[in-house]
Amino acid sequence: MVHTDETSFEINVSITGNSRRLIVSPRETTDGAPYYVCLENQHQIAEVRRESNGTWVQLWGNLDDQSVKVIGQAIEDKTP
Repeated sequence: MVHTDETSFEINVSITGNSRRLIVSPRETTDGAPYYVCLENQHQIAEVRRESNGTWVQLWGNLDDQSVKVIGQAIEDKTP
């Protein structure tokens, strides 16, 4: 289980037709690149990152590309 902290935030997304409430915890790689740990019911379901070309990719998890894109857009809407 991944712990959340004061930088975590909530997003509501539709994944494969189901409304889901996720807690997103921003993290950084050792070289300072941001990525996001996504939790549902305190269980990690994915890690996603925005590439330099603007596309969202999944670093860990089993979500389809459309779900990753939806999560990425929701993260963009909540972050500066």
